[in-house]
Amino acid sequence: MTKSITIFILLFTFSNLVALPTDSIVKKEYKNIIRWNVTPMAVVGPKSIVLGYERIVKPWQSFSINIGYLEKAPIENADGVPLELFDHSNKGGIDISLDYRFYFKKRNKYKAPDGLYWGPYTSYISIWQDASVALLDNNTVVNTVHYKGRFSMFNLGAQLGYQFVIKERFTIDLILMGPSYAYYDMHLALKYDYTFNPDDPFYQDLLELINESSPALANFIRKGEIDASGRLKFHYYGFRYGVQLGYRF
Repeated sequence: MTKSITIFILLFTFSNLVALPTDSIVKKEYKNIIRWNVTPMAVVGPKSIVLGYERIVKPWQSFSINIGYLEKAPIENADGVPLELFDHSNKGGIDISLDYRFYFKKRNKYKAPDGLYWGPYTSYISIWQDASVALLDNNTVVNTVHYKGRFSMFNLGAQLGYQFVIKERFTIDLILMGPSYAYYDMHLALKYDYTFNPDDPFYQDLLELINESSPALANFIRKGEIDASGRLKFHYYGFRYGVQLGYRF
C-alpha cells in the first residue's frame, strides 16, 4: 500500500512537470539591456562614448535612456593626417536621449525586445570648444586667433527601428530612421589680436581648412563678424539614426 502511494505521488509530480510549458522551465526572460551606441564614435569623433539602458515594461513595450560624452575629431588634411590648427584648451560635449518603444505584436515572432518597433523620442546634444592659436608666417607670429563655440540641439520626434536578439543574451539595435522637430542654439565668438586682410591667401587657406571641419564656423567668419560674438537660434528639422550593441540580463 505504501509503495502504491509513493508511486502515485511520483507519477502525479512527473505529470505536472510534463504539463508545464517548456519556456517556463528552460527559457528565462531578461528584462534589462545595457548597450553601447557606436554611432557617435564614427560620426563625431573616436573619443566619443555613449552608453544606454533599455527596460522591458510590458511584453511588447519598453523604454530606454542613453547618455554619454562627445568630443569632436580634429581637422584632417586630404591624406587623413590631423592638423593641430587650434590649441584646444577646453572641448567636449554631452548626448542625452530618451525613447519609448512599441514592438509590433503582429509583425514580430517574439516579444520585446526582439523585432521591429516604433516610438517617440527626445534628445539633447551639446558640443563646446574653446581654443586659441598663434598663426605663423615664415616662423614669425603674425596674429593670434581666439575662438569660443557652443552648439546645442534639442529634438522631439518619432523613430522606427529593428532590434536583433542573438543567443538570447546579445542584441544589435538598428535605429533606421527618426525624423524630428529640432531647435538649434549656436553661439560663436571669434577674435583676432590684430586686424587682417580677409583677401590674404594665408587666411583663405585657413578658412578652407576650417570649412572642411566646421562649415558653420566658416560662414561665421565670411560674414565678417570677427571681433564680436554672434548667436543664432532657429527651428528646423532633425534626424536620428544609429547602431547599438547590447547585452541582456
